[in-house]
Amino acid sequence: MKYQVCLPYGDDKVEFSMPERNLVGTFAPESVAPVADAGEEIRRALSHPLDTSPVGETVRPGEQVLILVDDHTRKTPVALILSHLLEQLGASGVRSTDVTIMIANGAHRLSSDAEVLRKVGQQVYGRYRIAQHRCDDERNQVYLGLTSRGTPVWVNRLVVETDRCFGIGHIDPSTFAGYAGGHKLLVPGIASLDTINANHTLVTLGFRQHGCVEVPCRLDIEEAGSMVRVDMFINAVLCQDGQIARVYAGSPGCVFHEGVKLARQVYEVTCPREVDVAITSGYPYDLDLYQAVRAVQFADNVVREGGSIMLAAPCNDGVGSQDFYRLLAEPDKRPDDFLRAVVRRNGKVAYNILGYILARISTEKRLYAVTDGISQEELKKVGFRCPTSLQAGVNTLLEEYGPEASVAIFPVGSATVPRVSNVA
Repeated sequence: MKYQVCLPYGDDKVEFSMPERNLVGTFAPESVAPVADAGEEIRRALSHPLDTSPVGETVRPGEQVLILVDDHTRKTPVALILSHLLEQLGASGVRSTDVTIMIANGAHRLSSDAEVLRKVGQQVYGRYRIAQHRCDDERNQVYLGLTSRGTPVWVNRLVVETDRCFGIGHIDPSTFAGYAGGHKLLVPGIASLDTINANHTLVTLGFRQHGCVEVPCRLDIEEAGSMVRVDMFINAVLCQDGQIARVYAGSPGCVFHEGVKLARQVYEVTCPREVDVAITSGYPYDLDLYQAVRAVQFADNVVREGGSIMLAAPCNDGVGSQDFYRLLAEPDKRPDDFLRAVVRRNGKVAYNILGYILARISTEKRLYAVTDGISQEELKKVGFRCPTSLQAGVNTLLEEYGPEASVAIFPVGSATVPRVSNVA
């Protein structure tokens, strides 16, 4: 009997079928109920923060207020949360001319005007001052100190010079830091490239420890972020369909460590055993290959050595950047080569980190990609095999691994952290 599968693919869908006998399971976390009224949930969190004063008791008329928000690569419902925060700031006497909203791009490209508009909403876009953090703009950065792991901390000077600072983000899996959220909006969000590079050199120590928030990179982020004075962060935990499950307000550390408990229910799943093949969608982080390969990294958790991982992602922005493409496309690069580049901090460390991770995975497993945004020639150069379609790729893999081939499917692969239940 055939099993029909429909995977998210950007704003569209892709389909394939396979024999039911080969299916180990389709893995997405169990549904978490959304709040009945998202607006009421946001107001509750702002009025009853975990460990800080409410907005009305924090700001005074005439103070300059900075609001940090995550960028176009994240699914946080910033516009909705921002509208309620601005309403409470206004009720406290803060004028719109005293508010700056900063897009915390980290080392990502700057958001386009259209992406900023979608992020903050039409009413905010035309009324409030909006800035974008540039990690390479050293003139607008200030030094705060050195972490115990040796990361020098430079951040955007606005966060230091403004009277009050708020932040809006959400908590979801991070292949570098276990989970995003909390202090991650500060480092790497508004940090210098040198700070980001230094912190990211720690990522290799957490290789294949997905979902763990005790990895050195995450601990260093929290130490670095704690050097920044902030008044309140608002973090949402979202259901898999993007609706709000819960909103937390308070200090960055408190909202993160409270919120990650619920986030684990949203994003983590158990697979009964290792499989020959994982078929994974890059959704919801499938704008480019740089984002979408997190689905490959997560699927790697449950694919046996000698197995294969097939990624389906539109990658409308291509590989992600020309620098990233050139790095991955260099011929005959081994994991050691990327690791040396990380140690020497050649270029963006994040690119070399991801190159190292993909090279490690590729030494044990075969990688396939189905995408409309990257040519087959480019895909082959960066280490992916290129079936003519998703169905053709599935057919090839089933033929290769034989009638007893075992297959796991991840419909929201870049937001699903699988674990094998029979691994101690």
